[in-house]
Amino acid sequence: MKTLSSPSFTIPKLGIIAAPGWIDPTAREFSSLCNQSIDIAQTIMPPVGFDYSFEQIEQVEPHIETAAQLLKEAGSDLIIQVGPAFAYFNDYTAAGARSLQQRLTDACGCKVILNGVAVLDAIQDLACKRVILACPYYDEQWKSRFLTFLQSVDLVIEGCQTFTEQGLFASQQEVNARHYHFSEKEIKQSIRLARASAPNAEMVIVGGAGLRFLNIIEGLEQEFGVPVVSADVALHWATAKALNIEIRDKHLGRLLRTTKPS
Repeated sequence: MKTLSSPSFTIPKLGIIAAPGWIDPTAREFSSLCNQSIDIAQTIMPPVGFDYSFEQIEQVEPHIETAAQLLKEAGSDLIIQVGPAFAYFNDYTAAGARSLQQRLTDACGCKVILNGVAVLDAIQDLACKRVILACPYYDEQWKSRFLTFLQSVDLVIEGCQTFTEQGLFASQQEVNARHYHFSEKEIKQSIRLARASAPNAEMVIVGGAGLRFLNIIEGLEQEFGVPVVSADVALHWATAKALNIEIRDKHLGRLLRTTKPS
């Protein structure tokens, strides 16, 4: 009796470079989105004692490359990096961010996706020009540099708001003390205030991967009538596309509804 062979299926191997100094939920979130098995390895970008100064961020390329090489040696088919500022503030231009991503891909011998480039690709895919920016936990210097970066992108920016400017927190020290732990209520309140300040905006762009949007993006988009681009959802979208994985839950925002296997 002839035995029928089972269809071959290779489990994708994803490597994740987490930002220093926090427990990154990207692996857990992406696993929950997939309708198939996926192997995930994660490492934290060095060096020890990373202080998030602009000087360190601007010199981060060899540290990302080291982390990516470790994940490649572990067998990763795709490597993603969490935290868009590491691409935004490397050269402060979209072209510079894309160039950094290509250098890392070439150095590792497999595709590397930078969080900041995933955001750029999401903006391009949604094809909206008039935008309102929300960078809730950024301080004035981070906000200024975020704006400098986005000036290299073909957008009409109607404004940019932070938690403190919106009066949701009394001081930046109070924001920093949260260490990226904000409730969904606080996040939604900030994004709603930003949207209300720019009723003609065609899209809301949110800065920073420390705010997580999977559970709230669909409701906000329905409420606003325009797409929301957040760093976390943009990275999940780019990862699913690169791995040819369909996200079957169609209630996670406009971007994730577009993932379909080729």
